[in-house]
Amino acid sequence: MKAEAQETHGTASVPPKHGAEGQPNVMNVAPQMMGLTWLVFGIVAALLYKLAWKPILGALEKREASIRQSLDNAAKLRDELDKLEQQRREVLAEAERKSRDVIAEARKAAGETAAVIEQKARAEAQLLVENAKREITAAEEKAKAALRQETAELALSAASRLLQANLDDAKNRSLTDQLIQKL
Repeated sequence: MKAEAQETHGTASVPPKHGAEGQPNVMNVAPQMMGLTWLVFGIVAALLYKLAWKPILGALEKREASIRQSLDNAAKLRDELDKLEQQRREVLAEAERKSRDVIAEARKAAGETAAVIEQKARAEAQLLVENAKREITAAEEKAKAALRQETAELALSAASRLLQANLDDAKNRSLTDQLIQKL
């Protein structure tokens, strides 16, 4: 029956080889089957080479290139970050130096301002002292003038009393001595 099945289908088939027990044996390989297997393997390998291997290799090469570029970019970024960090340190050092300079200038300006204020205060105090001295001198002069005025009035009053009393010299002298003692 097997022979009939082979004739009706028109295919070349290899009758199974049976081992000693009548079962098919895997170790007994038919040369036609081996040739067909190698032929199919070659065709599939050629198809895979054309259709899959080249695109896979291309994708892997692109991936490798993108990874290399990413690594290069990361190295460049690291270098830039190092440069920026150095610049940041320099800027901070410069800012600190400038702030110290500003503080020193502010202290110097404060000292100068304090000296100017002190000088102005001394000048104002001197002016006040001079004004007070002038006022004291003026008051002294006024008091002296008032004293002279009063002395003159007293002298006139004494003279008029003397004339009115028309006293002798001894009385005039004693009256004059009394007036001088009052003054």
